[in-house]
Amino acid sequence: MRADEVIIFSDMDGTLLTDWSLGPVVPAANLEAIKRFVSEGGLFSIASGRQFGETLTFFDGLKFPVPTVQGNGSVLYDSLRGTVLKKTLLPEQVKLECLEYSRRKKGVWLIAADEFDIYQVCSDDKNWDAQLTDLLRTPITTEEYMALEAVKTCFVIADKNELPSFAEEIRNFKSADQFRILQSSPVFLELLEKNVGKASAVAEAVRLAGAENRKLVCIGDYDNDCDMLELADIAACPSNASTRVLEMADIITCSNNEGAIADLIRRLGVC
Repeated sequence: MRADEVIIFSDMDGTLLTDWSLGPVVPAANLEAIKRFVSEGGLFSIASGRQFGETLTFFDGLKFPVPTVQGNGSVLYDSLRGTVLKKTLLPEQVKLECLEYSRRKKGVWLIAADEFDIYQVCSDDKNWDAQLTDLLRTPITTEEYMALEAVKTCFVIADKNELPSFAEEIRNFKSADQFRILQSSPVFLELLEKNVGKASAVAEAVRLAGAENRKLVCIGDYDNDCDMLELADIAACPSNASTRVLEMADIITCSNNEGAIADLIRRLGVC
């Protein structure tokens, strides 16, 4: 297999990036391998829960010839032209029910995102809001939240052991037929419009790039990556991936902290 026969989509957190305790940053080996792969005709892009502005800061000015998948599939972005190609909004009824749930439920913070940024929805308890310290976010009021063109919401659960019970309650929202729920970390439950996901967005990005005849390789580490990995011709994950992802991977690389993308490109033998 040659580089010019392959297209790679990579998740960021826990995959392409190091752990938060180490930055997070793109390991130098990853950046060097991506540049070499692209220089030999390979196509490389991102499929992440992050927003495009934040994503691009990690790559030392590198732009991607293939649209990037942002917001876990809710946004397609053309980094060459600086253009949002598509965004899928979360239905208003879902937004409202998320707000009402966060107001009556203890032990949870409500986060929302548009294509540009992530926001913490302020509650009536400033001390509680201030305890969410491990996530960069812009605080917004309830009114600003309801006016936001949100592509997703995220519940951050204070006690990860309680996440299953939170997930079950959220699945019973009155608006449940309008959204899909994804677990993207041990404490993150994300809600997106029901048809949104990394797989459908990656498929559209491949089509827009005219790369349907290339071998599709996808790499990710967590459950929100599973639909993308199922779509791939070759599914890969770093050794730190969740059990579910490890079980479905064709290739298991070194950990995210050791340069998983560089290891993947080496194992593919494309350059």
